[in-house]
Amino acid sequence: MLILAIDTTALTASVAVADFDGETLKSHSVFSVKNALTHSETLFPMIDSALKIYGKSINKIDLFAVSAGPGSFTGVRIGVAAIKGLSFEGKPCAAVSTLEALAENIGGDGLICPLMDARRNVFYNALFVRENGELRRLTPDRPISLEELKEELSAFESVKICGDGTELFINNYDGEVKVTAPSPAERDQNALSVAKCAAKALAKGEAITASELKPIYLRKAQAEREREERLAKTAHDKNN
Repeated sequence: MLILAIDTTALTASVAVADFDGETLKSHSVFSVKNALTHSETLFPMIDSALKIYGKSINKIDLFAVSAGPGSFTGVRIGVAAIKGLSFEGKPCAAVSTLEALAENIGGDGLICPLMDARRNVFYNALFVRENGELRRLTPDRPISLEELKEELSAFESVKICGDGTELFINNYDGEVKVTAPSPAERDQNALSVAKCAAKALAKGEAITASELKPIYLRKAQAEREREERLAKTAHDKNN
């Protein structure tokens, strides 16, 4: 089973072409870039390169996978729109949680805490635990404040964190739990992990059609929130 997977939810853009036997990864080609260029500039050249290096054409893909959120609103839309356009002739798709894919990056048993900076001292987060090599979800994807997460983590002895919120968390965390941060290679988005999650989803019968594929948003866009705050302030000023 050949999977094309992409992730454009944060600063790193990543594309993978991966061949699976069930959930077992056999071979792959991965391209990732983290630079000043926009995902709209880099994504399709990366897809072309990943396919070319792997020696396959787009019509050989069996499953199209995308990290569908949470993440940057623009980045999420770019990724979902790209996969909708690429999946043709009824080929199945998989919408993968960005946070689950980040947790999939981290090897070794223990608690894993993916963190994405959602601004205003809020993180996109979910907790996972890896036991005997198997990743298991403990919480749903959610927006959570540093203080709320600190309280939740106090029930554990140690935690591995990853994602673009890693540095912000480390710089502001003063709890008792032992915190371990991986190397940048494991910390950032990797489309191969999206492909691994997609293979699991397909095995569980969770593949969807392109028309069913939708972005995963956990909160309103910042511009929309700011607009609502301005309207609320204007209404408050008029009433006073």
